[in-house]
Amino acid sequence: MNNKVIQLLAWGLVVIGVLVFAYLIYASKLGGYHIANSSDSLLKPVNATDFAVTGQFGDFIGGVVGTLFTLSGTLLIFLSFQEQVKQNEEQAQQNREQSEQNKQQAIQNRRQIFESSFFEMLRLHRDNVGELSYTYYEPAGITTALNRKVFRVIFKDFTDCYREITKFSDSINPADYLSGPHQKSLEDIIKQNNLKTNPIQLSIIDLAYQVIYFGLSNEGETVLRDRLKRKYNTEYLFRVLLFLKLKPKRENSVVFSEWKSMRGLPISDFTKLINHIYDLHRNKKQSNIPDEAITLFESLKTSYKYYGGHQHRLGHYFRHLFHTYTFINQYPELSDDRKYFYAKTLRAQLSTYEQALLFANSVSSLGWDWEYRDVSNNRPCSKSNQIITKFNLVKNLPGKHIYGITYNYFFPAVKYESEE
Repeated sequence: MNNKVIQLLAWGLVVIGVLVFAYLIYASKLGGYHIANSSDSLLKPVNATDFAVTGQFGDFIGGVVGTLFTLSGTLLIFLSFQEQVKQNEEQAQQNREQSEQNKQQAIQNRRQIFESSFFEMLRLHRDNVGELSYTYYEPAGITTALNRKVFRVIFKDFTDCYREITKFSDSINPADYLSGPHQKSLEDIIKQNNLKTNPIQLSIIDLAYQVIYFGLSNEGETVLRDRLKRKYNTEYLFRVLLFLKLKPKRENSVVFSEWKSMRGLPISDFTKLINHIYDLHRNKKQSNIPDEAITLFESLKTSYKYYGGHQHRLGHYFRHLFHTYTFINQYPELSDDRKYFYAKTLRAQLSTYEQALLFANSVSSLGWDWEYRDVSNNRPCSKSNQIITKFNLVKNLPGKHIYGITYNYFFPAVKYESEE
């Protein structure tokens, strides 16, 4: 029963009540009943009220008409209550709509703040790239790489170092390279992230990247030893660092030619020569050290180091890039689709060699925060915080591998462009 029917019924009861009351008055008049009666009695005044009649009249009015009025009033009160409830619901709905509008406005404001911050970060990224320069030697002479071209040269340093360490590391026993706890840590990372590599290759990439990052100056070597001595077999670590440290810059063509000759030796002869040089480095006087090793050691140790380090170029660059992607990933007002849109926008700014160096950085322990492990609590990154995979940051790497490093062995869930 809707409100209009109830309202009509209520007013109908009032009308019926009025009609019954009027009919009663009229019928009483026709029947000769009077509320006031004349009297000859000295005790009753003339035209005095006849309470016997009025009492009967009042009983009838109260019993019939009053009941109708009471029922009508109840219905009208009910309608009033319903109207109040309706108004309250409308007010509540208005409040909800206003609250939703305020919420959407707040989200819109925060999105505007995000976009302002994001595009400022994007500008700073471009500025960081624009400030890069690297002077190096090529057969044609001294060359200076600028801006994005710097990443190509640095990545070549990384691949050179990786190949040198791979040549030096001819054992298949992880214990020859790694400490027990670090080997276990690498095995955990491989298992937790479904990698298709092994602890030896993972450690060689890590070592190669840290060498080109910190360099092999006296200061850089000190940093490397301090960072790596608890992770690697110290005998292996110190030998490989010495081997890499002996590599001269290309400017000295004679010394560099000597290095290349040593580098081209068969593995057995190469290992013996490195062992002799290591003994010389430790000032161990042995009569069986050949003159060739002494001459080569004296020649190489005084030359400028090939791996000078790129921490001053890459440190700020990767910190800012990681901060920008973390800012996108953790912004609460963005849906996953919007996060991917902004991440893709930034990824479009990365050259192929920037993505290649990002790959090397994130595989090394310096960049585990990108994907493999939350370094702050030494726990695996949650799936939502695996930034490389979530945003396909290395999808544009050309081909499927480089120098034995197969990309999807390290980031198997990335949708690589070469596989589409």
